[in-house]
Amino acid sequence: MKTLVVRLDHLGDVLLTTPLIRSLAVGGHTVDVLVQDTLRPLFQGSAFVQECYGIEAVAPGFPARWWPLARWLRGSDYDLLILAYARERRLCLASLASGIKRRIAMWSGVWGRLTGHECLPSHILDNPRPVSEILLECSRALELPDQGLKPDFALTVIEHEQAWALLPTSFRDRRLIGIHPGSAGNACNLPSNVYSELARLLLDQTDCGLVVTGTVAEKQLLSQWDPDVLQSDRVWISMGELGLRELASVISKLEVFVCSSTGPLHVASAVGTATVSPFCPAVPVNATIWGNVGAPSRVVEPRTCPRLEGKSINCNFQGQISAARLLEEINGLLRVQA
Repeated sequence: MKTLVVRLDHLGDVLLTTPLIRSLAVGGHTVDVLVQDTLRPLFQGSAFVQECYGIEAVAPGFPARWWPLARWLRGSDYDLLILAYARERRLCLASLASGIKRRIAMWSGVWGRLTGHECLPSHILDNPRPVSEILLECSRALELPDQGLKPDFALTVIEHEQAWALLPTSFRDRRLIGIHPGSAGNACNLPSNVYSELARLLLDQTDCGLVVTGTVAEKQLLSQWDPDVLQSDRVWISMGELGLRELASVISKLEVFVCSSTGPLHVASAVGTATVSPFCPAVPVNATIWGNVGAPSRVVEPRTCPRLEGKSINCNFQGQISAARLLEEINGLLRVQA
């Protein structure tokens, strides 16, 4: 059966869809995926994906212009279409016009029903569980067995070797720890000065090499960091310097990665890197749903958050999580790995 899986949102969301893709492929489906163009490298060398398409190449101007997508789908020969996140009504409309015989949608709401999809409930509020497990309801509807929850990110032997060339030469004999201070505003996160204090503690109390990851835009977070930390020869500011696959290869070399609920957390999960993560305890944004399922992890939660009061507001944990607490969790993971 030829199947197209569509997931048009962010890095972490696409990674959490890979267990569904794996279940389909192992179950005998020929699987193509449609994602944001910038995320196509994620599926390079995948054993489970036949073709990966970018939405801008397939349907420029989507979602404002949704009919080119409908036309592209209609010209395909897919037997099954799975919309892994179908909140966008114009995605549902393009699916309706596709002519594909069986169409399954998750998180589609009223538009999914109006456009004739087989709509699957997530039960994310009354039965919180990992997003990757929720998405497996799509393959279970096809009576296919689960193939685990760990995300897929297939790195080659050459990419693993090249990661060492990306790192500063002096880092090779050190234990490597990563800090990702940003979250693109998608989740509750610590103030940048807490990450700065954590970096100072790591430099003072360990002999680690410290890798700071993020985008070019997130470099502004470093304005609150201690200048002595930023100038240390044991700190590598890699923000904006790494492509997606390079980032994954570097994360694979870390012993512990400190990051909140954001895409790089799921990259760590996919490549088997242990994580320490500040997390909001509220459903539907907590670690039960969005945490690391592929490697050891320590979750640090505040006592209170506006989300626990029913407000859809991302906060900075209001001083309830300290750098010393994060360091304690890092040391706990390092002791286990020693």
